[in-house]
Amino acid sequence: MRSIFRAASERDLAEAWRFYEQVCAAQTESRYGPGWHFGIYPALEDIEDHTRRGELMLYLADGRIAGAAVLTERDDPMYASVLWPTAAAPEAVSVVHLLAVHPDFRGRGLAGALLDELIRLARDKGKRCVRLDVVLGNLPAERLYLGRGFRFVQERTVYYEDTGETVVRLFELLL
Repeated sequence: MRSIFRAASERDLAEAWRFYEQVCAAQTESRYGPGWHFGIYPALEDIEDHTRRGELMLYLADGRIAGAAVLTERDDPMYASVLWPTAAAPEAVSVVHLLAVHPDFRGRGLAGALLDELIRLARDKGKRCVRLDVVLGNLPAERLYLGRGFRFVQERTVYYEDTGETVVRLFELLL
């Protein structure tokens, strides 16, 4: 399988949007998952905005989007009151959002490969740490992050537009 990791461009928007639509549809068939609501989270405006900023990263396999994620260039304001183990200015932090593997490509280690590329990219940009959250109960995601060296920091209730108040588990990787 030939794979490429790169930032999404404007010409990728339609395919990236279909990718997230298919990922969200597949959640109904899985015991675990992020609980996203297509059209709300992820929202098309967010995908377009992340693409314009160069934050939507694609993992292409055999010419198709096999995986995708957002890697921000700054800390998430939602995390401002969290007592993180690493003291870092917002601009010294990258945050992973919307990490997903297409259902056709699951079970091949692509989530780990995608995460490795995101970590490398954050390190190359001189970031101090990478942060993310996982919806409580998404055990495969937690195992992935812990296996890549992320540390569990705390559980917290956050508000998401599509799910309302949701308990998430926060993780951090010191680079």
